[in-house]
Amino acid sequence: MAEPKLAPPVARLSTSDYPRGPARIRLPRRIAKGDVIRIQAKVRHPSRTGLKMTGEHAFGPDPDNPAIYIRLLEIYYGDTKIAWYEMSSAVSDDPIVTFPLKASREAPVRVVFTSSEGKTYETSAPLKFTVD
Repeated sequence: MAEPKLAPPVARLSTSDYPRGPARIRLPRRIAKGDVIRIQAKVRHPSRTGLKMTGEHAFGPDPDNPAIYIRLLEIYYGDTKIAWYEMSSAVSDDPIVTFPLKASREAPVRVVFTSSEGKTYETSAPLKFTVD
């Protein structure tokens, strides 16, 4: 029987080499007043747990690679904060978050990502009605 082929190891960038930002937001092209639309927000950022294997089924702190991740996502519609998500190191690298929004008025939608290091990455887009 032939030996199974193993995939080559995936190279992971160290957190210091990993590019960060910018944050981006995507709104639908067609928006009518009263529609519930889906908005996507994303940011380029690594996510590391800060843990390493210390035994067969055990994990412990990794002093060489501390935890780093997107800790908080805040969403504003106009000047009002309408939602926030508290995240953990379980979030993937370069997270993409999709959320619904009822388009009740024309106003900017702003998204702020905050990292576990306290750095913020912000983006916004104007919500304008394109359909009568």
